[in-house]
Amino acid sequence: MFKKSLIHLLSIGYALCLAVASLVEINTEAAFSIKHQDKIFHFAAYAVLCFLFFLSFYLLALNKSLLYAALLAFTFGTIIELLQSITPYSRESDVEDLFANALGILTMVIILRWKKQTVVKKLQTFM
Repeated sequence: MFKKSLIHLLSIGYALCLAVASLVEINTEAAFSIKHQDKIFHFAAYAVLCFLFFLSFYLLALNKSLLYAALLAFTFGTIIELLQSITPYSRESDVEDLFANALGILTMVIILRWKKQTVVKKLQTFM
């Protein structure tokens, strides 16, 4: 029971951290710069979010937990982008960010469909 709660809290905590990081003002001057680093961050962040949502939904014994995880992660990203367009900070809503989010989610869906049995076995071992 405690381990299930821990995974649910991790999913919620990660989503909250991602929301805060996406909505607060950030310093745009970095010590080093990688081309498209913002898009790489979006890709990775939403792939992880989809994975954590999948774990939570799977532990809740929901049918189609992977589909629900992908839909929730994409909806979450869309809401964050919409909120960025109305925040008073220098953050801007960007369709390319949504595309990077979707690619990260889709990549995680493909990986989980391919390795779902392995992930589920490891999760059951953890529980």
